Amino acid sequence: MSGAAEDKPGRTMEVARIEKERGSDTIVQPRELVEVRYARGVSLSLSARKVLALMMHQTAGDAWRDQEHRIAKRMLRGSHNSNDRLTDTIDELMGIFFAMPDQVEGDQGRRTFQMIEETFEGGEQGWLIYRFTRRARDLLKDSEAYALLHRETVLAFDSKYALELYQLGALLYRRDVPIWRGDVATLRSKLGVPEGTYGSFADLRRFVLDAATAEINQLVPQFSVAWEVAKRRGRKVTEIAITFRRKAPIAAVAAEEENERHRAGRRARREGTEEAIVDPAAIIAATAARLSVSDILRWPADDQVSEYRTPDLYAIGLAHGGGHAIQRLADQYVRVRSDRRRQLRGDALREDWTTWVKGCAGKWAKP
Repeated sequence: MSGAAEDKPGRTMEVARIEKERGSDTIVQPRELVEVRYARGVSLSLSARKVLALMMHQTAGDAWRDQEHRIAKRMLRGSHNSNDRLTDTIDELMGIFFAMPDQVEGDQGRRTFQMIEETFEGGEQGWLIYRFTRRARDLLKDSEAYALLHRETVLAFDSKYALELYQLGALLYRRDVPIWRGDVATLRSKLGVPEGTYGSFADLRRFVLDAATAEINQLVPQFSVAWEVAKRRGRKVTEIAITFRRKAPIAAVAAEEENERHRAGRRARREGTEEAIVDPAAIIAATAARLSVSDILRWPADDQVSEYRTPDLYAIGLAHGGGHAIQRLADQYVRVRSDRRRQLRGDALREDWTTWVKGCAGKWAKP
């Protein structure tokens, strides 16, 4: 093999190079970094996750090279509260260990590694100079798949779990089956939920899954997310399914506008205690027109409320559900309206479902 061929990186680095030459704000995140797990039960803070994403964006197509990279510290503004915290964030990145499946001479196992080999944090000139480890460079060079992240969306997140789930969704939502499935332990590891935190599924649902889902649905233009319990053993939840769907145009515009607004009041807007984020009627009209939905609205035979199969019902859940998973709202509706839901049609169903969604959003604990 020639030296030129050996030095040719995979598709991910090539796309990252092209995006940088275009002056794009799109962060090209290698699939390997999206799927990597946190080792030793310690995960990155929100600030560290944002800084790492910005460092990847800055290096672009050169991330795999054995060389130093530099980024102005002012470019990291927005990833943390002040530059005073940057040193702590860099120290955190230097000390974190990642884990991924690997094999050596046919022996399957688990490889543990660090991303950052060394850094130099300048003073007056304001540069952060850094170098990736050999293992990280090999991983980046060989990468052939990637997620496309919006820089402003990355910086807008208030939850580290939402940012982690956003990266996973950006990797999956274009696929024919845009669904992640896994057991609860795998989900905790994937999102970086610390050991001993949110030990009950009720707490995991409230503080991680529902909260991350609400934030993504408010801020991400590309797709929406919904999760559901896929398997149980008795009363114990054993498996989760998370679905990522492309957003209707009007919902995508609403998310882009929210990214551009000041973060003050964002939670209130998300929970519906301040101004509405979207116009439910507009979402329903635009989605129904796009999909030629029948004028006679009926409750779905399989009780599954989704963006594409039941856009009217989904739009109401999105607009009035307070950020709760729409399928969770539907499951509760099915339990309480066991017979009535089959009898309602058109505006009567629309009105009853709207009342139900608003009632649940008001009574349930906020995500």
